[in-house]
Amino acid sequence: MSVVRHDAITLHAEASEADFERFMKEELIPYFSGRYKGPTRSSVADIKGQALLQDAKDQRKWLWVTTWDGNPKAVRGSAFENTRMTKIEETGAMLKKLGTFGKRATAKVFSEIESIEVDTNR
Repeated sequence: MSVVRHDAITLHAEASEADFERFMKEELIPYFSGRYKGPTRSSVADIKGQALLQDAKDQRKWLWVTTWDGNPKAVRGSAFENTRMTKIEETGAMLKKLGTFGKRATAKVFSEIESIEVDTNR
């Protein structure tokens, strides 16, 4: 089963929503998709998917959802430092740039117990 991580992000007052969204879609999400896919010889947890959600009531609040294959303990940590046996230096710089747009709350990590896909009525 999968491990799901939620990173809540509240934009700084001076941050542009459009610039933040562009950064996430064009830089951060592609970076994580490339650097944390696996399996590799050094991986403890491998990224399987990502989603960026915007709060329906407060457009300055966002949720970055990542899905992982691996141990839930490996997905904890503010810089994803436990997902690999060797540190990926570029991640710190990418997360620092994210910090210029907003503040990340402490991530919440969930273990998937059950998951189903529901067919449509087509």
